[in-house]
Amino acid sequence: MKSKNNHLLSLTRKRILSLEVLFCSIFILLFAKVDFAQDGEAIFKQNCSACHKMGMRLVGPDLTGVTTKRTEEWLMKWTRSSQALIKSGDADAKAIYDEFGGIMMPDQTISDEEIKAVYAFIASKSEAATAATPAVTEAVVNASADATPEVIELGKNLFVGSNAFSNGGAACIACHNVNYTGVIPGGLLAKDLTTAHSRLGGDAGILGILGAPPFPAMTQAYKGKAITETEIAALTAFLNKVDKDTANQVASSPNLLLYGGAGGLVGLLVIIYLLWFVRKKDTVKKDIYNRQLKSI
Repeated sequence: MKSKNNHLLSLTRKRILSLEVLFCSIFILLFAKVDFAQDGEAIFKQNCSACHKMGMRLVGPDLTGVTTKRTEEWLMKWTRSSQALIKSGDADAKAIYDEFGGIMMPDQTISDEEIKAVYAFIASKSEAATAATPAVTEAVVNASADATPEVIELGKNLFVGSNAFSNGGAACIACHNVNYTGVIPGGLLAKDLTTAHSRLGGDAGILGILGAPPFPAMTQAYKGKAITETEIAALTAFLNKVDKDTANQVASSPNLLLYGGAGGLVGLLVIIYLLWFVRKKDTVKKDIYNRQLKSI
């Protein structure tokens, strides 16, 4: 009898232990899921929010419900390297690239786990984001339409470098061009921004990119030199004005940056040639050598 009771007690303890393990496992999984989503939100804000939003189209597509529209495998490939996916002949990837004006999505170097965390966050927020209305989007897109001439002029001066950025960032014209009367042609290292305002979805797209630059070269150029909110607003107003007046604007000629750079290169080559031409042609000890020949 005592042996039987001990056996029952042992079974009861094992069952209790099994239940404890089960509940702990469930708790850990739920806790991990919350952390996973939280990590995804942080990664999204750091790497994606400049171009993407849920409930609104910015530089890139609205990501609401994207996890139900595409397979995980496709999303992983697109996030890793959208250009590689496009070059592979994927029709959907090519269609998205064309729809958004040929703007290249930068390749992401984050881990597979971090990418999955981002999409887990997107999935968790998709239902709420669906409630966003077109009116909100329209208000964001047209926010700079009421900018004063002074704000637009400030944006123009910041773009060309007449006014320096507060934190020491490089003037936009060093890499970008806009066709606007009174503005010299700009650099050719990055995209022409003449129609950037409409191409990037209005104010929201410009604000997103300037607030958190997603492109490696731009990120490096403004590292530790963030553009202030006032400067971003002024640049956005200027780019909106440039875009609206495109038909009435002509680029200044000649391109001073282009021809100035070419002239500088030619001048540098001339200086190098002159220095080479007047170089010492003989060895340091040639005079001693000649004297020795005469004494023979």
